[in-house]
Amino acid sequence: MRAEASNRRDRLRAMLADLKMPGALEAVDDVLAQADSGAATASEAIEQLLDAQIALRNNRRLQTAMRSSRLPAVKTLEQFDFAFQPSIKREQIESLHELGFLDRRENVIFLGPPSRAS
Repeated sequence: MRAEASNRRDRLRAMLADLKMPGALEAVDDVLAQADSGAATASEAIEQLLDAQIALRNNRRLQTAMRSSRLPAVKTLEQFDFAFQPSIKREQIESLHELGFLDRRENVIFLGPPSRAS
């Protein structure tokens, strides 16, 4: 029985590799361990494998888009220096970052003078 399960795992890995699903291939051991222990049903295990593949694909797509955009650097809100620009209110920006205006169906308009790109 043990050899059969091991053989099945090897076949699953080979199929995922053949289907070019590296995200699912990376997650398959953890997902099968959950299924074997009863922590996940078969449909949950399949869903987890597909989620892993989709997450990897979306991450790669984002990385490719960022590279092709030729932006100078990736910057996050946490890196923004609010002390450098005191006219910007941290609370307002953080509130906008939570996207609550979408649920409330409100418009957001940014006003200010144009800047010069250096």
